Amino acid sequence: MGQLMAENNSLIEIHEGRKHIYYFLSRFFIDIPDENMYEQISSIIPAFSIITVNNMIKEGVIGLEHFTSKRNKTKGEERILFDNDILNDYSILFCQKDKVHLFQSEYLAPYNKTLKDELAYFYKQYGFEIEDNNNTDHISYQLSFMGYLSGMQALNLYKENNEMYHHLLQVQLEFINKYLMTYIHNFFKAVEKIPESALLYYAGAALITGFIEYDKSFLEKMINQ
Repeated sequence: MGQLMAENNSLIEIHEGRKHIYYFLSRFFIDIPDENMYEQISSIIPAFSIITVNNMIKEGVIGLEHFTSKRNKTKGEERILFDNDILNDYSILFCQKDKVHLFQSEYLAPYNKTLKDELAYFYKQYGFEIEDNNNTDHISYQLSFMGYLSGMQALNLYKENNEMYHHLLQVQLEFINKYLMTYIHNFFKAVEKIPESALLYYAGAALITGFIEYDKSFLEKMINQ
């Protein structure tokens, strides 16, 4: 009994950790870079550093560590110029004509007219609220939904609702396979090819891609054990 409780507590911590990682990743490509984001980057690095089995995650960690080290060496006017460079990189990557697309539908050929409504229905089934159905296939909302499901898994484990817990594992794996895995590698390539991604956003894209790969394997293991 004591061992089972300890195992459950350990799993709850794992799912809470996954929740926080997904919520961090969900903000990476939607928030304007600011001091709060830079503090979150510094605090999240250790969570990624312990995952040593995925090369994309390793590459992303190296990139974030390099970025943090470089920024920490700046002060005053130099810090302002450094941060302005990151804002400029963000603008070039995501706001200009040849921007990196952040919506799943923009990577699909032919264009899927029903995707946004399909995702809205998926979200609603599990109580995940989103204000605008036009944004349901945005990478940020998809990653946020993954964080939401991870939190629900932790909650159902805590309540010892094992049937719902295992159902949510299946749902999350289905979501990865049906949605995220259909475009995440193309998203990474789109970020990679733009030189202005080198200082920060290449690392973020590598982390997102690597963590989805890693989490897919984790969920498959949890479901099949």
